[in-house]
Amino acid sequence: MLYREAAVRISQTVMMIARELEESTGQMIHYQKEGKVTEEQAGTHLHKVNVILEILYTELLDPVIAEYPDLGSRCSICERCEEGSENSSE
Repeated sequence: MLYREAAVRISQTVMMIARELEESTGQMIHYQKEGKVTEEQAGTHLHKVNVILEILYTELLDPVIAEYPDLGSRCSICERCEEGSENSSE
């Protein structure tokens, strides 16, 4: 079993990284709208960020949450994705 303090730190670190990556995607979209990067460049960045987040969650966060479910508060990215899927199914 993972030491709880280590689990808390892993969870906090993953969430911090996720927030930073989310901010970078927002910035890329802004740059695209300003014509500073192409749609392809922005799309590539968004895709790579999604791949990285998936690995962070499945390889680092999910095992921690399996041991300490109380550390599984959803991040803002996950909540937005779920809200979007709920709205699109209506």
